[in-house]
Amino acid sequence: MTEIHKPLKEEFMSEVEELLNTSNFVFGTEKFEEDFADFTGAKYCVAVNSGTSALAIALYSAGIRSGDKVTTVSHTFTATLSAIRYLGAYNEFVDIDEKTYCMDPEKLNVGFDNKVILPVHMYGNACDMTRINSKKSTSIIIEDCSQAHGTRVNGKHVGTFGEAGTFSFYPGKGIGAFGDAGCVITDDEGLAKEMKEQRSWKENDIGFNMRMSNINARFISLKLKYYPEVLREKQEIADYYNKHLDYCYTQEGVEHSYHIYPILHRDRNKLIERCSNDLQLKKHYDKPVHANPLYRMGKTNCTICNDVENIVDIDLPVTEKISNSQVSLPIYPGVNKEKVIDILQKYWSNGNGVSSSVL
Repeated sequence: MTEIHKPLKEEFMSEVEELLNTSNFVFGTEKFEEDFADFTGAKYCVAVNSGTSALAIALYSAGIRSGDKVTTVSHTFTATLSAIRYLGAYNEFVDIDEKTYCMDPEKLNVGFDNKVILPVHMYGNACDMTRINSKKSTSIIIEDCSQAHGTRVNGKHVGTFGEAGTFSFYPGKGIGAFGDAGCVITDDEGLAKEMKEQRSWKENDIGFNMRMSNINARFISLKLKYYPEVLREKQEIADYYNKHLDYCYTQEGVEHSYHIYPILHRDRNKLIERCSNDLQLKKHYDKPVHANPLYRMGKTNCTICNDVENIVDIDLPVTEKISNSQVSLPIYPGVNKEKVIDILQKYWSNGNGVSSSVL
């Protein structure tokens, strides 16, 4: 992360000095919103204070209320589900695709009572939005793009395939803020207007306090200038990894942003331990969200117990499989990609080299 910030340090300190001199700390995110809308090709961008807030305000402004059903995945960060539950809505899980680690359209069955489909573009890969859109019926689609800054499908940025796309700028994300921040993009003028009103105590409504600070708006706008180079370097690293590993699958036309480079190993914990002195490996979402009983609560249609929540059975075999075996390789500008592969080859399986058939 230090390498990413070096080119913009002087410019950013100048921005900080101006903010200190003017005490202009909030209500000044318009330039960032224009910049990010331009970056993604969306008509509108609404800046908020976190990726979780982005999800919540997008859902709320789209009309999601208590008792509404939202279909999403369990292989994600808990915020995806928390935002649904904050509003009193409830979730229905659909399994993921074994290659992309994203929502599997084949397993997506949308009923008349489904208000929202919420696909998650995991690891910087892209969901198959064409097939998901074809199944939406009367549902609206809100895309969780928290890990997909710069991910495009045939030149079209994720987050622009549905009614809205949400982003997190948590410091560890592809474009990280100076703390927590997020945004929502949309082509719907009415939805954008509603979100902008809701984020700052909409009059005659309950409202929210979800504004992005000006310091974050300026910081992210600066990082956007340098982000294409970051993406280029990540792509070079991924290209090298791809020569030795075949776990990071992308469909034709997808430009993966490689927020995370995932591999799979049947004995994940031992691999991480064996490599620990030479290479830091991580695991992401080893505990799927549905492992938490609170997210297995559904709303029953029982005629004598309306609106009573009940524990529902969950059958997500691919999610379980990936959660039990996923390992994240380091992928950031400046990483020694050759060393990473050499260490993996040394410790993968008793020194026998990297195998592509570990499961």
